[in-house]
Amino acid sequence: MDKLLSLSLLISTFVSCVPKDINTRLLSPDRKNELSFTINEAGEIFYDVSREGLQFIKPSRLGFELKDRSLKNDFTIIGSSRFTGNTQWKTVWGQRETVTDHYNELTLHLKQRSTGLLLDVIARAYNDGVAFRYVFPDQQDLKDFVIMDELTEFNFGGDYRAWWNFADYDNYEKVYYNSPVTEIGDTVKFYRRPDKEEIANMANTPTTIEVNEQLVISIHEADLTDYAGMNLRNTLDGPRLKAHLTPWLNGDLVRAGAPFRSPWRTILIAENAGGLVESDMIMNLNPPSAYENTDWIETCKYIGIWWEMHTGKSAWAEKMQFGRPINRPHGANTENAKRHIDFAAKYGFPDVLIEGWDKGWDDMEGSWTGYGIFDWKTPTDDFDLEEVCRYAQEKGVRMMMYHETISDIDHYEPAMDELYQMCRDLGIRTIKVGYTGDVNYDYENKTYRQHHHGQYMVRHYKKMVQTAAKYELMIINHEPIKFTGEQRTYPNLMSREGARGQEYNAWSRGNSPEHGVVLPFTRILGGPIDYTPGIFEMFLPQKDWADFEVRVRSTVCKQLAYYLTLYSPMPMAADLPENYEGKAAFEFIKDVPTDWTESIVLNAGIGDYFTIVRQEKGTDNWYLGSTTDENGRTFEIDLSFLPEGKSYEATIYADAADAHWKDNPHAVEIVTKEVSSKDRLTIVLAPGGGQAIAFKVVE
Repeated sequence: MDKLLSLSLLISTFVSCVPKDINTRLLSPDRKNELSFTINEAGEIFYDVSREGLQFIKPSRLGFELKDRSLKNDFTIIGSSRFTGNTQWKTVWGQRETVTDHYNELTLHLKQRSTGLLLDVIARAYNDGVAFRYVFPDQQDLKDFVIMDELTEFNFGGDYRAWWNFADYDNYEKVYYNSPVTEIGDTVKFYRRPDKEEIANMANTPTTIEVNEQLVISIHEADLTDYAGMNLRNTLDGPRLKAHLTPWLNGDLVRAGAPFRSPWRTILIAENAGGLVESDMIMNLNPPSAYENTDWIETCKYIGIWWEMHTGKSAWAEKMQFGRPINRPHGANTENAKRHIDFAAKYGFPDVLIEGWDKGWDDMEGSWTGYGIFDWKTPTDDFDLEEVCRYAQEKGVRMMMYHETISDIDHYEPAMDELYQMCRDLGIRTIKVGYTGDVNYDYENKTYRQHHHGQYMVRHYKKMVQTAAKYELMIINHEPIKFTGEQRTYPNLMSREGARGQEYNAWSRGNSPEHGVVLPFTRILGGPIDYTPGIFEMFLPQKDWADFEVRVRSTVCKQLAYYLTLYSPMPMAADLPENYEGKAAFEFIKDVPTDWTESIVLNAGIGDYFTIVRQEKGTDNWYLGSTTDENGRTFEIDLSFLPEGKSYEATIYADAADAHWKDNPHAVEIVTKEVSSKDRLTIVLAPGGGQAIAFKVVE
């Protein structure tokens, strides 16, 4: 009885501090999701979130600490407004052609009584989630300010099950863990890299949380354009996470001036994991395309001189790499480039990525770090840049240029216009831009000056993509800031890495069979991933320094399915050309499209399995990809997603009966059969395996 009385008094305290003529409750269009705001007697702001009456986020704090004042209390609501949006828009490319943007919006106008400072909170409720952001209106006393702490919290209604990885301000390439919310960031129980100064008890976003068997959510942000990246810190005070922004090196978090707005704090809400994948809310919270003309932007698959460097067949540098003499060939030589161009032309790949083509690699002193090493326009002695680009054009192919910046922003950013003009003049359409190493690292003084995920680099990544658009260039971004839906605004940003990619299989203990069925429900919820799928040879050359087996932990069919399950509009066929020649399964990689009219999740279990079908844009053809973890699985698939009245030839790329990721990963069976929307298919996935199916209309 005492607890009930205390709760009643708390509720009455919140309600009594809100003007009676202002409704602070916001419902989604289908009235299932609810976002509510309250203010207590101290003027502190709180929000809570419910789904069909279940309050899975209890009252959670909002507000800020600025460098010279506090915006955490003493607020009153001086007004509010409401709006309903219900529109549709067309993607330039994407998982679906037409996106519906339907939401209810509430804006609360707040005033701090003691200072007169104004702060707005804008909230939106969608059928697939809720979001809110802070807005600092134009006001004389807040022309310039520094955020020292964002007080936003996520106070969960229970110690729910979470999928997360460690945050460290600079790198997302981490293993994902599954634990209760209260164990997020537990460095005793979960391994983290000892060579990186990571903040204890802190996770990257998206962090995905299973509330119960009928409710799964994901915490992230949207429209991150001039702000610090948000991490989630375990408060160690029950199942409660707090926003923890990546700082400038002096401790500032965000430098701003009114008018100013934060990114959206987003909570995707679905009845199952597949609903998270199908959500468009993150993109909807970003502005429309910044470009009037997008005809120059195209999706495609590419190959490249890349995997051979990771596996040790060749090197990025000519003579010295990471401070040691090289005992293998330089990969990016003219002859090797032409060999790859011939392969691309033969099999219909428009682009050939070439890494290590420029001078600077020989000067790296033992790490992916440096200052003033590269100029990004001078080729190595054995690489004729103009001849390679001429030869590529002759074959109907393009070079995809690689710029490894080693995060030397002081030199790369001022050079971007000149470099991108050079690319355009050479007929290059896509640049892969990498940001390994510490930002603006100075060898002489042994210091670095920024974090990858802070406001400084958020601004740079945006400027890089905007500058590329001036020259009609597309970007693949490695070592990036996380995706927060900005591919809608900047559709020349084709994909980002931001995860443990395929390369970890070549020189580490590798990615587990589970890894590829965690990514769709975590990292990829923000935007497309450059995972570089398509490896056919799983057993890799053993490194003499490795006390573990160097290999890829999947079957060939799982690699095929990745073209559907690990979404990218510009995926790579990542293996060596010679490993594709004569392989029947290569037909699927050549055939699978890269742009879609519709995408539908058929089944999903985070870290367990994932099956999705996608309709090729402009046709009635459909493609299916299904992957599993270390456990074999069998599914009955209803083909009712196919249009009625049409017959299809299904080409099925399946794990053979004796396939297994450990000892028989290359076993593939390919069969064809005629099907229609009335049929059902049984698909069998080997341990660590997958299945890929092409459904082609029979005319």
